[in-house]
Amino acid sequence: MNHDIIFNLALAFTFISLAIFIANKLKFSSIPLLILAGMLTGPHAPDLGGISLALVYQTESMDLLARLGVLLMLFYLGLEFSAGKLAAAGSSLVKGGTVYVGLNFARGLAFGWLFFHSWPEAFVVAGITGISSSAIITKLLVELKRTANPETEFILGIMVFEDVFLAVYLSVLTGLLFSGGNLAAREIVPGVVLIFAFVVFIIACGRRIGAALEPRLPAKSAESFTVVVFTLLLLTAVLVETLHIAEAIGALLLGLVMAETVHARRVIQLVSPMRDLFGAVFFFSFGLDIDYRLFGDALYLTLAAVLLTVAGNVVTGLLASWLAGYKSKRGFNVAFTIIARGEFAVIVASLAVTAGASPVLPAFAALYVLVLAFISPVLAKNAPSFYRGYTRLLASLPRPGGRTHSAG
Repeated sequence: MNHDIIFNLALAFTFISLAIFIANKLKFSSIPLLILAGMLTGPHAPDLGGISLALVYQTESMDLLARLGVLLMLFYLGLEFSAGKLAAAGSSLVKGGTVYVGLNFARGLAFGWLFFHSWPEAFVVAGITGISSSAIITKLLVELKRTANPETEFILGIMVFEDVFLAVYLSVLTGLLFSGGNLAAREIVPGVVLIFAFVVFIIACGRRIGAALEPRLPAKSAESFTVVVFTLLLLTAVLVETLHIAEAIGALLLGLVMAETVHARRVIQLVSPMRDLFGAVFFFSFGLDIDYRLFGDALYLTLAAVLLTVAGNVVTGLLASWLAGYKSKRGFNVAFTIIARGEFAVIVASLAVTAGASPVLPAFAALYVLVLAFISPVLAKNAPSFYRGYTRLLASLPRPGGRTHSAG
């Protein structure tokens, strides 16, 4: 059995290495190629000349490495900033985040109703299309070397906002799907308030928590330091899950706190290799669960959703960035970087089908996520080009006096 587990992991890492090698050769993001590699070699892989390509299987060990990958990616992103910086954003972050999450969800709700003419299905589609993928966005920020950019602070804030919103969304969704629409506010509000209070407390008091934590880290011993940091990461994930907060957001919050200590650079050097290694496993593992044979029924729905998501997300991203104080090029970086959708979409669709919703939803969610995984890296990489095109367009427009606008 142990041999089978190691052999399965060895095959997985072989295909992961191949996907990354091809991505580097093409100078393209590795994210979609890793997902595609998982699809083409996993349990749902196609047959080639009568020979099955299903070589790699989803196992508990694979799932564990994938979950560690998400934790490490978000932990690293938090380390690049700090709780103090996020807290300083204050009201501008609240305004921008509220507008972004609210408009995206409303757009998804309208789109879902247009296709399904059912509020439960519309609510599911709104969750699938309205929530960004923290894992993919973090990976893009690392690949594009934008983790230290000022606007990435706002992207972090959006991730936190979305997670608090998810607590409300999942509570309402469960009520719609499983209780015949009978929702009790008293069952939802206390949990949401607790989550919100916890997140605000960590961000507001991050500097003090970091100062208290700093002298207690065993800095002299590399072995002890590594083990303690990793233990803190796992314990934080366990703690936040008891509060119904995504474990990845817990890792992000711990990173924000650790960034307030003198050990921040050392922790980044420690985490970076593990982030790359296990992060690749996460995207490959995600691909293992996708069954391409179900895509046909959801093709037109997916294409419409992708077009609406890209166009709508750019508009809401620019508006939210403007409200948060990030204009011009930085606003474009935000709008074109937070388009990716991820594993949450597939989870929501699967939950909906279990409750008797439309069976096309899982295929739609999987294909939608895959298409955006290919599109979003291109859009994010070319955000500066879109901004230059925008400034040229403005410069070409006539002013009231007959002159053109200045591109400056």
